[in-house]
Amino acid sequence: MTTISSWTVPIVGFVLGILIALSLLGRDATPVQAGIAFAISAGYALVLRALQSRSDVASLLSGMPRDERWDWINLRALSLSAQVIAIAIVGAFLVAQFNGADATPYAWLGALFGATYLAGIVWYRQRS
Repeated sequence: MTTISSWTVPIVGFVLGILIALSLLGRDATPVQAGIAFAISAGYALVLRALQSRSDVASLLSGMPRDERWDWINLRALSLSAQVIAIAIVGAFLVAQFNGADATPYAWLGALFGATYLAGIVWYRQRS
């Protein structure tokens, strides 16, 4: 089991928030829209940091599983997500080939990856 600093996730969250906000500003978004995007990313990272010592799930999402059992749960959840995303990417590729492509399907793929990862954590936690 590998461990990372408890501040890695908040730092990455803030950096991603800044990059997302800057990209939105570059696409003519309002400063309020960019601020909301930053707040969502940074807020998520801060909530994980605040809860990682009190919650097994927050600890896992922070990249610091409590023990081998939580490490195993993480691996199973990642495996499930990877399989679903692989199928979705193939489907998106076929749709793009027949209809032309835009960024929307890839945004949905990111959302699908996150949802299946969280569902896998819950599923495998209940089964172990």
